[in-house]
Amino acid sequence: MNKNRFLQVLRWELLLSKRQIATMALTFFGLVVIPQILTLVFKSSSSSAYTMGILCSVALSAYLLCSGALIFSSLRSRQQRINNFMLPASNKEKFIARYLVLVVAMPLAAIAGFFAGDMLQYLMSLMINSDAAQWATSALTEGLNNSGIFHFYTNLNGDPSPVEGFLVILLGTITQHACFLLFGSIYHKHPLVMAVLTWMALGIALLMLGALTANLLSEFLNSGYTIILYDAWWKALYFVVSIALIIFCYWFAFRRYTRLQVINNQWINK
Repeated sequence: MNKNRFLQVLRWELLLSKRQIATMALTFFGLVVIPQILTLVFKSSSSSAYTMGILCSVALSAYLLCSGALIFSSLRSRQQRINNFMLPASNKEKFIARYLVLVVAMPLAAIAGFFAGDMLQYLMSLMINSDAAQWATSALTEGLNNSGIFHFYTNLNGDPSPVEGFLVILLGTITQHACFLLFGSIYHKHPLVMAVLTWMALGIALLMLGALTANLLSEFLNSGYTIILYDAWWKALYFVVSIALIIFCYWFAFRRYTRLQVINNQWINK
């Protein structure tokens, strides 16, 4: 991969996505500032900053999980695909540049807009009523300190180390992100909506399968059979399956991106 050529492609992707990046920043800026202005106007003694800080952290987390579904959003029309093919760069460089814009540039823009809005609303609150001054950022920091991830994992599985619990949660998050990347490479028309619907359908199917498995195990136990389940085996299976699924999703998305045609199948790739 040529470094200078890759930087040129990345710059082109940033210019192509400048409107979306600006919209992302303005959205998070407005989520913090506008509710606080309305709160100060109608009830100057109250503050909505903390609540909006929680909402922004949830919204950003949801975007990070689902952003992979937008990998083909800049290649919907025939002209967009022609412009992409004409770029003097390899398919690998184009794919990585597009991915970095989605999962790095867009979240950074959201964070910048959030902090700018938080600073503005805090200064406005000080000028109108200092008792209502509150940082929206405090909701984010408290959420990180009191997320309860390690406590939740410990309560489910005895007393594992915090590192192990963190790895389990992190691997699950990356797996979900990779799945949305896979869905985005399949559904080019309304990819985010279709990806969310597919994820919900898979979740329902897994819940039904889990309920059926639990029912079968209960019947086996009631029949006098003894089933020994080793916790280490389940953990190893979880890590192996998750890593294999992540690798497959990224490989499939890269393969689809690099083999995209000007005229695609009208069923799922329109």
